[in-house]
Amino acid sequence: MEHLLGLRSRADGEASARRTMWAAARLFRSTEAYPLLAPMSDLEMDPHLALSPNPLIRVLIVEDHQMFAEALARALRDEADIRVDGISQRLDDAREFLRRKHVDVVLMDYHLPDGDGIVAARYILEEHPRTRVLVVSAVEERQVLDEALSAGCSGFISKAESLDHLPSAIRGAMVGNIAISPGMVAKLIGPASAVRQGYGDDLSPRELEVLQLLAQGWDNTAIEQQLFMSHATLRNKLSRINSKLATHSKLEAVTKALRLGLVQIEREDGSREPRVVAVPRPPA
Repeated sequence: MEHLLGLRSRADGEASARRTMWAAARLFRSTEAYPLLAPMSDLEMDPHLALSPNPLIRVLIVEDHQMFAEALARALRDEADIRVDGISQRLDDAREFLRRKHVDVVLMDYHLPDGDGIVAARYILEEHPRTRVLVVSAVEERQVLDEALSAGCSGFISKAESLDHLPSAIRGAMVGNIAISPGMVAKLIGPASAVRQGYGDDLSPRELEVLQLLAQGWDNTAIEQQLFMSHATLRNKLSRINSKLATHSKLEAVTKALRLGLVQIEREDGSREPRVVAVPRPPA
């Protein structure tokens, strides 16, 4: 009898703890807790999340235009592995949100009412090193792109692009890739006439294979396995690729190869015009 009472008491205690946890979760996600943040009303807490072998990618949207912020959220709504935890229209609100809750990816606008999104990205990446930042902006200037990449952002997506590519860009950020809209890729290396000059003509078929896989977002380990290469062999090939293209990183080599037409990326519909280019992050 004492044993049964003990089990019942422990079960009651666990149930009480669960109720407390759910109450805190509801408060956290409510407008009373964060009146300036827009919680996703159609997303309910899943009691099995803690036991899931593939945890959700949690996203915070920082965007001052409500209609576009809602469009971003809708683009992710049906993704089983991605969840929008909140929407903020101001940087101060976003920083407060991040102080209280971890998210994996921040979708950050460039122009916000209380500051520069890229400056904020630097702060976020310093204070929350496990969080990735993707800039989603209508600004398509080379300087802004350079600033975003220099700040450590995991991509630069144009608002003019279809949002169909957004889930893959978020997943790519989680494995260290950088997602860049095609129009921005060209800005990384300038006009085609300024870069052609015979660059890439001496690349071997094997080196072109490496470039093609890099352009598809493959990391070094996957490339080594696919092409049956040792780590040292791949490293040497990357060095020769950079030398022949007059580039200094994998990111620069891939973007230049794309611009020169040395490699191409096919979309799922078979088109040769990619909606987004995913390339590995260059070494620090």
